[in-house]
Order: sequence, then C-alpha cells, then structure tokens
Amino acid sequence: RIGLQFASRLYSTAGSAEAGLPHHRFFQLDLWTYIVMADVGPTFCFAPLDEAAFERTTAVCLGTGRFLRAVLVPALVELGGEVVLAQTRGTSFGAYMQGRKDSRTYEVDTVLQDGKVLTSRVPVAACGSLGVPAGRAAFMALPAKLPKLRFVGLGLTEAGIVHNGKSILDLAEFLHACFVAGLAKEHPLSMVNTDNMPFNGDAIKNHVHSCDYTQGVPRSEEFQQWLRNHVVFHNTMVDRITSHRTGQPDVPRAEPLPAKALVIEDLTGALPQQLGSVPGVVVRSKPKLLELDIALKLRIANGLHTAMVYAMSLGRIFQTDGCIGHPDILPYLEQLFERDIAHACTELSMPRLQVTPVFSEWMSRLQHPHFGLGCLFVCQNAMQKMGIRLLPSVKATLAAGEEPSLFMVFALAVILRFLTPVGEQTKLSEQPPVFVGHLDAAKDDTPAVDAWEYTPGLWAHPSEGTYEFRDGDGLVPMLLRPLGRPGGCSVAAAVSITSDVLSRLEGFDPRGCPEHGRLARAVGMMLQRMLQGEPAMHVLASLRPQQPLLLQEKQLEEAVRQEVEAAEAVDVHTHLFPAGHGTQLMRYGIDAMLTYHYLVSEYLATSTDRPAEFYALQQKEQAERVWQGLFVKASPISEPCRGVLTTLNALGLRKEVAARDLEAIRTWYEGQDEEMFNEKMMRLARLRYVVTSHDPFDPRETASCLEPPTQAPRYRSALALDKLLEGDWSAICHTLKEAGKPCTLRGATELLQRCLEALQPIFLTAATPHAFSYEQLSGSPQEELLDAALDSSSAQQPPTPQQVLDLVVLPLCRSAGLPLSLRMGTQRGVCPELRMAGDGVGSAQLGSLAQLCRGHPQIKFMATVLSRGDQHEAAIMASKFRNLHVWGCWWYCNNPSVVSEVTALRLEMLGTGFTFQTSSARVHDQLIYKWIHARSLLAKLLTSKYVELMSTGWCVSRGDVRRDVLRLLGGAFEDFLAKPL
Repeated sequence: RIGLQFASRLYSTAGSAEAGLPHHRFFQLDLWTYIVMADVGPTFCFAPLDEAAFERTTAVCLGTGRFLRAVLVPALVELGGEVVLAQTRGTSFGAYMQGRKDSRTYEVDTVLQDGKVLTSRVPVAACGSLGVPAGRAAFMALPAKLPKLRFVGLGLTEAGIVHNGKSILDLAEFLHACFVAGLAKEHPLSMVNTDNMPFNGDAIKNHVHSCDYTQGVPRSEEFQQWLRNHVVFHNTMVDRITSHRTGQPDVPRAEPLPAKALVIEDLTGALPQQLGSVPGVVVRSKPKLLELDIALKLRIANGLHTAMVYAMSLGRIFQTDGCIGHPDILPYLEQLFERDIAHACTELSMPRLQVTPVFSEWMSRLQHPHFGLGCLFVCQNAMQKMGIRLLPSVKATLAAGEEPSLFMVFALAVILRFLTPVGEQTKLSEQPPVFVGHLDAAKDDTPAVDAWEYTPGLWAHPSEGTYEFRDGDGLVPMLLRPLGRPGGCSVAAAVSITSDVLSRLEGFDPRGCPEHGRLARAVGMMLQRMLQGEPAMHVLASLRPQQPLLLQEKQLEEAVRQEVEAAEAVDVHTHLFPAGHGTQLMRYGIDAMLTYHYLVSEYLATSTDRPAEFYALQQKEQAERVWQGLFVKASPISEPCRGVLTTLNALGLRKEVAARDLEAIRTWYEGQDEEMFNEKMMRLARLRYVVTSHDPFDPRETASCLEPPTQAPRYRSALALDKLLEGDWSAICHTLKEAGKPCTLRGATELLQRCLEALQPIFLTAATPHAFSYEQLSGSPQEELLDAALDSSSAQQPPTPQQVLDLVVLPLCRSAGLPLSLRMGTQRGVCPELRMAGDGVGSAQLGSLAQLCRGHPQIKFMATVLSRGDQHEAAIMASKFRNLHVWGCWWYCNNPSVVSEVTALRLEMLGTGFTFQTSSARVHDQLIYKWIHARSLLAKLLTSKYVELMSTGWCVSRGDVRRDVLRLLGGAFEDFLAKPL
C-alpha cells in the first residue's frame, strides 16, 4: 500500500505541469515501475537522503566513477553545497549507499606515502540509477526540485563523447528539464567533465547541441538558445591515480591529491572564485593556459613515465615503484628533465618557476610506495607515446640550438629495443598483430616471477625471458624485426632502420634535417648496443645519471625558491587537534583566528574596551570587535593581522576581504566540513605532518591522552608537561584525583606512563618557568619526594622544577627512549587580566639547559627560546652538545624580522643541523600563513648563502639545494630522533 501511494504521487507529478515537464516517452511508465522503485529504496530513485538536502544542492553528477567521487564531488562539497549522484548503468552505488543512509556519506581513502590511510566521508544529497527505469524518470524530474543547481559533473570518457551517445542523450534530456524548470537565471550552469580527452567541454557541447534529442524536442530552437546563453561546457584536465579499497570496489582508494588533480577552463567567469582555492583544483580564466597545463603534463609527467618504464620492464623491474631507491632511474629522470624537457620553458614561453613544480611533484608521486603501476601495462602504444610525450621535447631542445642529451637518446633507443621482436613470432596473424620480445638476462639474485596477463590478450613470461606486445598497426615492430634476428643487428642496419622508424613520427625528417639525422644515428647506435646483448639498465648506468646538475648563479634564486615551495615540511610544535577529538579541541574558522591571543592583545592595547568586559562577550562579538578595530578602522600591518589576510587570500576569499565583509567570510566557513578542512589546511601549507601537544592535566584533553581516538594520518603526538614544570599543582591534583591516582609525584608518574602507552608520543615537551634553574647535584634525587602530597593541605614545600625533572620527567624519557623538548623563556601572567594574551618574555636560563645536556648525555633534548637575546647562546650550545637540537622561532620570535635574523645566525653556526621553523598554531587556518611566510623567508636566506658559497668557487647542484631544504623543513629533526647517542 505504501509503495502504491508513493508511486501514485510520483507518477502524478513526474509529467505534470506543476513539475514543468512534458509527458514524453520517458515518463510514460506504468504504475508497476514505480512500485518497483518504491520497493528498491530511496538510494536507487533519487529521493533526498535528508529533508533539507535539495535546498542545499548545487550540483548533480552524471556518473559515479571512482575518480569523479574522489576529486570532483569533494571539491563541489567544499564550496558549501551538496551533490546528487546518478549512476548511469547498474545499481552498485545505490546498493552501497543503501547501507549508509544514516550518515548519507560515501568514503574515500587517501593513502599517504607512509602507508597511513586518511578516510574522508563525503555527503550525498541523493543518489540513484539511470539503469532503473523509475530511477531515470526521477532523475529527469530533479531540476524542478533543485533551485540552487549550478554545476553538472560528468564522468564521460572519450568512448562516450560521441554523436547520439547514450550519456550525451541523457545529458541533453536533463538540461532540457533544467530549461523547463527555469534554472540558470542567476548563474550559468557549469558542465565539468572528468576525463583527459583534449577540449572535452567543446566536444560535449557540440554533441549536446547536435544530438537527436535536442533537435527533436518541443521548443527546440528556444532550448538551443538557452543552452548557448545559460550553459557553459568547461574544458578540463584531470590527474589522480585512483583504484579502490581492497574488497570494496565502491570505495575509491587514491594517492594524495596532486596540485592539478582537476584543471578547469573558465573563460567567462562562470565559476565561483572560491573553487580555485580548493586543494587540487586549478581554474584557468585566460585562453591557452589549459593547453599549457596539458602540454606540461604530457611532456613532464607522462614523458618521464614513458622514459623509464621500457628500461625497467626489460630489466625485470615490473612495477613503477621499483624506481624507489634505485641508483640510476630517478637520477636519469632528473637529467632528462634538466637537459631536455626543461626547454619547454622557452618554447611555451613559460617561466621556469611554473614548470619545475610539475616535475618535483611527479617525482614525489613516482616514489609513492603504495601506488606503483605495472610497467608493462604502461608500455602499451609505445610509438604513439614517443611521438606525443618525448618528441616535443626533442624539437624544443633543437629549437634552443642544442643537441638532445644522451639521456634522451637512451629514452628513444630503449623504446625501439622494447618494440623489436626477437625469436619465433606465432601471433602475427592476429589483428592487430601480437609480437614477442625478449627481456634482458636475469641477475642471479632476481626473484622468480610467474607468468601473468598484464592486459587482456598480452602475457609476460619472465621465466622464459619473453613478453608479448602490440603497437598500433604493427608496422614499426615489423620494420624492426630484422634487427632481432641472429646476425641482423650491425651498426649500419640499426642506424638505417632506426631512421626509417623515426621518420614515421610527425615532423621528424632524418634525411632532410641534419639535426634529426644525427639524433637518429645516435639512437640507432645505442639500440644496436642493447640488441647485441648489453642490458638496457647497464647502458643507462654507463651514461652516469648520478653526475651532479650544477647551477649557475643566475639560476640560483629561482631554483632555491622552487625547491622550498615544493618540499613538504614537518611542523614540530602545534596545538592542533584533528576532527576526531571534537569541536572543543579542533579549532578553525574566522572567529577563532580573530580571537587568537596575538590579535586580542593587539586590539585591547589600543581600544576603549576593558579586558574583563571584552572576555565577557561571546566569541562572535569578540571577533567582530577585533575585525572592526584592527582591519576596518586601521591598516592590518602587524604580522598576526597580515597572517589572517594571507590565509583568507589562499582560501579564495579575496572579494569578501576587499569588501571588509566579515559575514560573507563566516558564511563561507559555515559550508566547510571539519574533517575535510583539516586536510585542506595541511595541503595548502604543504605539510607532511604536524606534532600536536597533548596536555594530560588539562581537563579538556585528559580523556584523549588516556584513550585517544584513532590517530589521524597527518598528526603525531607530543606529551605536554608544562603544568608539571610550572608547578600548577591545583590542576595536577584535580586530574590525579579524577584518574584515581594519589596526589603525589609517583601518582603523576603512573598517570603519565599510561598516557605514554596510549598516546605513543614521539617526544615529551614542556615550557620552563621564568626562574627555571637546573644545577648539578651530588648524590641521587630525593626519592622520598615521590610520595609527598602535592595538594594545598601539605605542609611541605612543593617540588622544584629540577626535582620534577629528576624524579619524573627524565626517568620517563630514559625508560621510553623519548627526547624532551623544552620551550624556554616564558614569563607567565605579565598582565593577568589579558589571560593567555598576558604572558611575556623572560630569560631562558640557558646555563640550566647546558647542565641538562651535560648531566644526561643519553637523553636527547630539543629546545627553542622565546627571547631574541638568547638565540646566539642557544645556537652556540647546539654546536657543542650532540644530544641537543634547536628548532623554530617560537611565539614572539615568529615575526619576519626576527625569523630572518635568527635563521641567518643558525645557518652560519649550525649549517642545516636545525629545524628552521614551526607554526605553534592553535587554529588550523594559521598553518597557511605561517608556512607561506616562512617559506618566503627561507628561500631568500638560502639563496644569499649559496651565492656566498659560489663566490668561493664552490659548485652548487639542484640536488644539494633539495637535500638542504628537506633537512631544514623536518629532515634534521627526524635524523636527530633516529640517531643513536
């Protein structure tokens, strides 16, 4: 009965005037169809999964492919809207969502390079299947129910972008429903496809306009005019390796989001400005820029992939992640890029600063140990790839007046070696013909590998030393076949046949162009070496790919900036909690930024508000007063104010900031999902991970120290003991009583041991009090103090910081093998009425740090100091004690003038043996500005140091720069943690 009622209601509106849709063949369905739809459930027939979901829906996606759900849908959700997903065939996604109706989300796994998995949950407004007749009818009825519809996502591959293709007809019909519903009055409808077919938007537009549905529908001319005026078909480029979770094909499993996972051409300004700030999304608003993105992807990412897989396959390295740690493969790719591919800068009129990041990111992606591809699979269509991916770099090199390098010669020759049939050929009659090639001889330690089918119809037989392959119509392998016969590979024959083969590439004329002739001869001679039995990997090694790529002084500034911008950093000191810790601890948003203690103290210093009155206000009102006082009625010149602006600019809120529109900024933040926002901040700041300080004596954090949620992938933990060293015995005793522990140092030790086991921190950390002192004592610590009462009822003096260190902290460090990180020089409560904003600067008492390092040589210490005046002494101390590592410019030192001075001092005294910077952030948004500003300063400082080195005659390579940058941005810290004392 319920099914009949539901079906009757749907049928009565599906083709009614109220729905704004005509009664045509797709709505002439019998009642039984709707009963079936009611029976299969709401996730098959586009029923809203939340009552108000359609009011928030801004996008409909025609397709549910894993790439579309891993890239486009999350990007659209980040804009603050919701998305309807339509499976074009089958019902698997509806079945998957049927089991997730309560959360109405699907999952996406992002596998980080360390193997940790970040699982995002993406909300779905509704979903269904066009493969179910009733679902199809419901889908075509959606436009009348979606007043805010602005985007249509498409998952069309090249095979589906054809005249009168099913998906084209579905799209045309859906757009007609949008036309009838009167949509796209305020904003045009944007069609965004997720495929790499060149100019895919233009092609889809042409097919939609010319298809039979558009031409034959009532009011056809009016509909076509509406399409021209109110629908934008964007050209796109996409790039993210995506598979699926093991055993769960409906859950995308993807590599970390590339910088250009989705590039969208928007020449008319149809897209919202904020879309360009979504990680992984690039919006191109000028002609030809998308073409340049495509050219760079083909030449750099695809070209390097092509250059390596043939040599690896012949050398029996069958997965692309086999390049990790290989002595020659990655250096070869770097040589190829620098000597040949980089000439694209001149040919395409692009600054090197836009080209190198594409290379750096691709090299990082190649080294992801959990996303290797099959080399033989990538080897398909070899000659086509040579012409599209490598030949443009050859031409650019020649146009620059230089000869292609030996590394490019190798890249071409090894492809021809792969395409040379060797031995008996039994499948030449197939269409297209299948050839057999020979792998290079296996080394004695090469593990045995069974035969496998690497793509339908093609097999690899490593035990027999053979592989099968196809290439186009088979003409190139047939031309090369004589070289694979015994005695058929003389130098003359190899050069002659190579010239014939390469002449098949468009624009390559070895007989008419001397430069092309010289290249063909070099390729032929190298091919002859390999066919005569020299393994491809031996030939590569003989080219010395590890030779340094030295920089000229004029290249230095750009090279340093590129490496600093590309490197992922480690933020060793933050107070940032992932979303799993709850809203009380996970802080983000414009109000949190504006009420941060830096800005509060700056505001209260000049305003008429009294601190007590200000703190009595709700956070929203506090933020409004700070905004008015520091951003509207004054220029936001201070570093904390500039930081807010840098952050908002990076988030794409330039228009809102220019209008000084705080409410519009808040509205944007309201549309952000906490968990996705966390990852967004990490990516915009380019961080590998952050270290969060967990305070077990803070009642808001105690539970998460004893029973922490599952650790989020980009977060590590440090156990914060500030209250112990600063003697906040009231807070400590309260925590110990709540945990059922005695209010003694022994009770504190037992609690901390539980925290260490549960939290698994990578170090302990504490701020030292202003009067901190640590002296060398004769004899052992007074262990009777372990059981002395700490609460106010005790007549004994509370333990000193030294006693706390000797009896509790240092023994924990020793037993757990963990460093102690000290933040030194804080003077608490200089102005108590300002609360946290009232702390000041004092002396770090670095003699005590020296005594700690000297007295405990088997314990590692990390340190930062708050006073500018203590920095010189701290650097000297770090140069004396191998168990001491200095890090960052903390708190009041985190201003550009001080950071520049302190970092220059440390570089001059410690080389790269320190950690350059940390954010000390308490609000996630602060990561953006603190790291953008820090990287800018580091690039300038390093450039000046390398110029000084070059003036002595010392040569600097790009590899030197990359190594040094990685050390300063976290590598030295990790080396310090790992080194034995």
